[in-house]
Amino acid sequence: MEVTINQVILHLLDPGASEPMLSDRPMDMDADLFEYFTAVLEKAFASDEVKNCRFLPDSAFAAEMAHNNDFVDISRRIAGVIFEQMLQYPTIPAGDLAVVDFNYGAVPHYGVLKLNYRPGYTHNTQVLGNGQVSSMVPQRTLLPGTPKADEAALIDRANGVVRLIEKKYTIDDKKDFYLSTRVFGCTEAMQEKAKLKAVCETAVAAVKEAYPETEDRDDVPPFDGGTETAVELLVRNQAVDNQIAVEDVRSRIRENFPLAAPKFEEALAETGVREDDRMTVSPARMRKLESRSFKTESGIEIKIPAELCSSDDAVEFIHSATGGLSLLIKDVLV
Repeated sequence: MEVTINQVILHLLDPGASEPMLSDRPMDMDADLFEYFTAVLEKAFASDEVKNCRFLPDSAFAAEMAHNNDFVDISRRIAGVIFEQMLQYPTIPAGDLAVVDFNYGAVPHYGVLKLNYRPGYTHNTQVLGNGQVSSMVPQRTLLPGTPKADEAALIDRANGVVRLIEKKYTIDDKKDFYLSTRVFGCTEAMQEKAKLKAVCETAVAAVKEAYPETEDRDDVPPFDGGTETAVELLVRNQAVDNQIAVEDVRSRIRENFPLAAPKFEEALAETGVREDDRMTVSPARMRKLESRSFKTESGIEIKIPAELCSSDDAVEFIHSATGGLSLLIKDVLV
């Protein structure tokens, strides 16, 4: 879906100051800024670090948003709450907070994008006597050079879903989240990449338990890790527009590995992944699922497309009497 930005306001949150520097009106946007923030939002939507959360019944932010339609005021309130957390817990890094009023397709959203500062250098030129000299000056508050938010909340204003990217910091002597619990008041949820890992690992374990003799099945090549290849390929093939529906995976497990289906569904329920979940899979993680990597003791590494691991015409895995594994690659062009 297309991201359409209506307005962006920027607040400066540096706990080295006694209070945040809050803007009184949105930014003046040019084409470069529209492109930058559009890219930040699109990357956040596609990220597999995101968690799909909902507001808790006692969420102060949800109550505020329900009756406050003043974009500038609500952005300042968000910035103020986050700044209070930064003052209380110094491990939360300083940064600029961009709050975006935008549409994702036809659905109105707020985007809360925390752009944490990076240390770096810039140049400085001075005239000394009859000449000039250039030097490097350290900078403490550089913004990210790439269009990616370190922490983000994408708030669907129509149905209250919050897509959250957050990090753990030291809070009350332990590593914990603060955006979901102390700023927005959201439910706890798994990251999309954690859901995908849980689905893959649960499916592999169930298939291995139900079918211990892999040589009896045509769809699993007879080598160590063959079950992972077959099952992860099955999961990957359910992706549509970088999303995988858990129900589609369950259906394919029932079709391809019927004996493993009951154990898979039982074990999956214990992971916290729901039957109606849809997992966002980043393009980078999709590429990882497309191949299998094999590494020798001497450090030689070979990557093979997952589809070819089960093709005797392309590769052959040979087990030795001592338990070793050899790889025969066929039709090599030199």
